[in-house]
Amino acid sequence: MELTTLLGLLAVVLLVAVIMASTSKRAAPPKPEPYKLGDVTLEALRYYNGYDWTKPALVAIKGKVYDVSNKYEIYGPGKPSNAFAGREVARALAVGSSDEKDFTDDLTGLSPEQLQRLEGAIQEFAASHEVVGQVVPPLELTLEKLAGYDGHDASKPMLLAIKGVVYDVTKGKDYYGPNGIYPFAGKEVARAFALYSTELSDCNDNLEGLSYSEMEALRDWIGKFNSKYTIVGKIVKDK
Repeated sequence: MELTTLLGLLAVVLLVAVIMASTSKRAAPPKPEPYKLGDVTLEALRYYNGYDWTKPALVAIKGKVYDVSNKYEIYGPGKPSNAFAGREVARALAVGSSDEKDFTDDLTGLSPEQLQRLEGAIQEFAASHEVVGQVVPPLELTLEKLAGYDGHDASKPMLLAIKGVVYDVTKGKDYYGPNGIYPFAGKEVARAFALYSTELSDCNDNLEGLSYSEMEALRDWIGKFNSKYTIVGKIVKDK
């Protein structure tokens, strides 16, 4: 073997050794910040079912919300316990059920053995999953009260409604606030979204006379809102 070839091989070996040594000494990357959800209604929780890759899979037990994304093989789409993702499952865990009727925190009528099973399940969840939020009851707002969440009062969240469902759009204030492109905060805006209108006269839930394409546009808007914004309540009629 020629001297130049031998020297070349030695240089490569030394380079690999240096790279491996520097890699082994490199500090491990910091752990990502744990996901924090905060308050969530049961309706909003349904969208954390593992099917939207932009959201973690979550499970609620007795009002506490756990991030189960680290168990994709159990709670991911098509997996054995995916039915639990996005749901309150206290009763289901206690009775060993995955029936729709048991996705509730109502423990009425359970036996001591079933309650003990639930406590064991809670301990397992607490050991394996982070608590990221808590279930809260939905707001019930009249249209008049909704108007008070239009972004003019900085101490309040910015809300709007689509077909009676109320969303927190505070993080979209540049779009939906008083000076936004769509100044819809504090209003019911189903018709306006369907028509791509910013007219105040279209800020209502009257869908009469809309074309198929306009209804499709509204469905697209609702899909986007369900993915991006949190459902916090519903519109109720004045008593």
